[in-house]
Amino acid sequence: MNKQILSGTNLESLMNLLASKNGATRMKARKSLVALGKPAVPSLTRTLRNSKEDHVRWEAAKTLGAIGDVRSIPALVSALEDSDQGVVWLAAEALRKFKRIAWPYLMGALVKSKKDSVLLRLGAHHVLRKQKEDGFNDLLATLRTALESSSASESTPFAASNILKRMKIKS
Repeated sequence: MNKQILSGTNLESLMNLLASKNGATRMKARKSLVALGKPAVPSLTRTLRNSKEDHVRWEAAKTLGAIGDVRSIPALVSALEDSDQGVVWLAAEALRKFKRIAWPYLMGALVKSKKDSVLLRLGAHHVLRKQKEDGFNDLLATLRTALESSSASESTPFAASNILKRMKIKS
């Protein structure tokens, strides 16, 4: 599909096809939504946040990752706590592509996280595990260590807050 403007009805149809039980149908819909690009992001983020079906959230996360629009970052960070590990993994993979651009949202979630947010911490570790950034490598190493430790629930918010402070962003 070329980058033609789709009507709301066509976008809605593609979103409905993304929920199909047929994998080939979902793949075609996903490819069409990726080709559409940015106009599909609001519908995909709503689907990622609200769908009751694991496979639909999985498709939304995969599609958002392929599109790579920064507006999807908050929904992808939220998806790091999804009940389906496939969705969590795809959200983390998508967030890795954004690198530092995703940090304010990710660090903010880590600062505000509940003590039992194991999925968020695991997802954040996956996102950050190979990231390097001049001026932040010391804090990233500290955060990764915190995310890996048995006392992660206490040390993680502090480490994430330090990154936000260095970025000059209030937590």
